[in-house]
Parts: sequence; structure tokens; C-alpha cells
Amino acid sequence: MDTLLCVANFPASTGYAWTFIGRLFGCVGDELARRGLRTLVAYPELDRRPEALAGTAAEPIAADLTLDSARSLRQALELVRRNRVRAVWLIDRPAVSPAYPALHAAGVRTVLVHDHSSGARPIPPGGRALAKGIASRIPWLAADAVVAVSGYVARRQREAGRVPPGRIHLVPNPVSVPEALPPAAGLRARLGVGPGRRLVAGAGRLTPEKGFADLLAAADALPADVDLVLLGDGPDRQRLESIRAGLRTRARVRMPGHVPDAADCLGAADVCVVPSRWEEAFCLAAAEPLARARPVVATRVGAVPELVRDGVTGLLVPPGAPGALADAVRRLLDAPELGTALGRAGRAHLLHAHGWPRAISELVSLLAPAFAAPAGVGRGAPVRKR
Repeated sequence: MDTLLCVANFPASTGYAWTFIGRLFGCVGDELARRGLRTLVAYPELDRRPEALAGTAAEPIAADLTLDSARSLRQALELVRRNRVRAVWLIDRPAVSPAYPALHAAGVRTVLVHDHSSGARPIPPGGRALAKGIASRIPWLAADAVVAVSGYVARRQREAGRVPPGRIHLVPNPVSVPEALPPAAGLRARLGVGPGRRLVAGAGRLTPEKGFADLLAAADALPADVDLVLLGDGPDRQRLESIRAGLRTRARVRMPGHVPDAADCLGAADVCVVPSRWEEAFCLAAAEPLARARPVVATRVGAVPELVRDGVTGLLVPPGAPGALADAVRRLLDAPELGTALGRAGRAHLLHAHGWPRAISELVSLLAPAFAAPAGVGRGAPVRKR
């Protein structure tokens, strides 16, 4: 039976992002199973059965497939040969690698690199740009397809990665849009927000690049009837707690840490804020409140403007500007009808452009040529440009 091999970069139980990617693997595995194909998902450490694969046709295995050592590459090639692997799906790996020719020689027809990574990349200077461009066009040395989760990532692959445009495929990350939400009053009470008060909320991993220090710095400029709640945990928590302690409004600023239903809690806010300081590849922190029809104030970084379109689905401000954040939040608080309209437009956009069936269909179409090629072919048929 021909097989798709999906490669995860972290242990099976690591964090939301990898649960989301695992769900992608599982959904694609279900679709391939209907075609008589097998899907394996390799985790460097299988510390428990991945929840994201529960009930799917995808089979988890433990294997070191970093491909950055002779031992890892040997293990990958053995796995490819033993399981008739025809396509390998890699997450956040380079578009060009000396490991890819070995995978092709072992029987892989399509190497697909899925780029979810955030952050800017420098544009290479002349000679280096030429070398990267040549390498990305050498058969077998380059990935057969590079999937970008946003237009920003696609541009970065073209400009910094020098990947040929025809090999880059834009498949926006899917977002689950709930049909109904838990009662807002109960969620707000759990967060310590009393009747008659308004709620401004942000959520995410507490790291410097997420810009939550700017959100806290904006707190003193918000109206007196506003509570600010920052959901999440991370290595920047201690510094953020120190900033909070120095605020005049610290009594109405809360940091409850990790909350399992943080996305639903965002749905109970009057305004949600995404103050990121770095180039987001996609930005789930913006997508989740939009999926719940909440107005969003966000910074103009990376792919964020693709979700939060200024004046259409939210308001955009420059990164690292607490004053601009506070002004935009006050604007939405003072004009709730505007916030309602922006939130509804954001939800409609997600339903149209970020549905799960559409994303799975596009990913399957990119992988399908690997399984349609004649048995003796080493390199897969070229994937079609989308």
C-alpha cells in the first residue's frame, strides 16, 4: 500500500500549534484512506497517543526524522522503503536540502514543505540570491511543493527563499468557526468582569515578540469602566507581571494564565487586541476572535492584515505603539455598532476563505500526483500551480 509520511517536529503532546497541525494530518489521512492509501505521522517522541489523530486513519509512530544527521536520514530512508512512502509532508523545513535527493532515490515522488513559521527573513544579496535561486531549481534538491499559509509567507518564500513562484502554493490555514457560543455573562464572571463593565482581552503565548507589554502599557489610557484580561502563559510572564504592578490601573488588569477555553473567552470581550511585534505567518490570535464575530485591534505585521483588514474586519495600528493601541480600542468602545459590523465581516471572511474542507481539498490535490505516478518513477509528476 502506498503511503504518505507526515513529519512532526515536536512530541505528540506539545501545545496548541502542533495539535492544529496534527488535525491537518488526520483530515488529509482520512481523505487518502478513502483512496486506499495509508498515512503515517512520525513524532520525534511519542509520549502519548496524539489527541489530534484520535478517530482518524492516520497512524502515529515514533521516529527521529530531523534529517540533519546520518543516523536520522538512515532511519528515514528505511522507513520510506519499508512502507512504500510516496510522499513526505514536512513542516517548517527548508525548501532546499541535501536530504531530499536521498528521499527521492528511495522511492519518494513528492516532498512537500509546509511553511507555518513566523518572523522576517533577510533578502539575500546578489551572489547569494543567485545561488539560492539556482539551488531551488535543481531537480530533487528542492522540495516539489512549498505550501504557504498566508500571502505574507508566499512572498517571503519568493523574495528571501528565491523559490520559483510556480512551486509555491497558497493554502490559508483553516479556522473553526463555532455556530454558537457559551453565554458571555458566565465567561466574563469567570474572568472577574462584573456587570456593567466592559472587557478588553488578548490571548497568546507570553513572549516578547507578541507585544503584550505594549497592551499593558496602553491600559492606563483606557476608560475607567474597562477591565483588561490577558490570557496565556510563557517565559515573559514575570516581566509582564512587573509592568502590570507599575500601572495606575493594575487593579483592573488581570493575567489568569493558561485558560483551556481561551478562544471562547475572547468571544465574550467587547474588543480583542493582538499587539504582536513580529511578522506573524498567520496569527491564530486574530482569527479566533474574528471567528466569534468580535472586533479586533491588531498591529500591521506579517500576515495579520490579511485577516484584520483595516476598517473592514478590524483596526490596524503600527507595532510597538501603545498610544495607537489605546486610541483604536477606545474608538471601538465608543462606537459599538462599528465593532459589531467589523466583527461580522471578519467572521464572514473566515467562513469564505478559511474553511477546513477547502484547505484539506487543496492539500490533498498537491499530494495526489505522488500516488498517481507510475510505479517506476522516482520523481513525482509536477504539482499543478494553484
